[in-house]
Amino acid sequence: MESLPLELGGSKKMGINEFLRLFNQFSKEEQIKIAEKIALQTFADRWALLDSALPDTDELTEEDIVLEVKATRDGEKETP
Repeated sequence: MESLPLELGGSKKMGINEFLRLFNQFSKEEQIKIAEKIALQTFADRWALLDSALPDTDELTEEDIVLEVKATRDGEKETP
């Protein structure tokens, strides 16, 4: 696992492995709280990464979606 420097108070830095060792010292309840806080703080960045990997679908309208849903439902009704 790569080591990203994290600043602690002064000039001391902590890598990912050191952070994980520290994290593992917390109780499971505390780990959950920490993980939730990290997830909230990194949500926008994680979303941006995922969004950049998805194709743009601006040409797909709500009407297109409704028509496809109706066609799918009609097709399911015809199948015995």
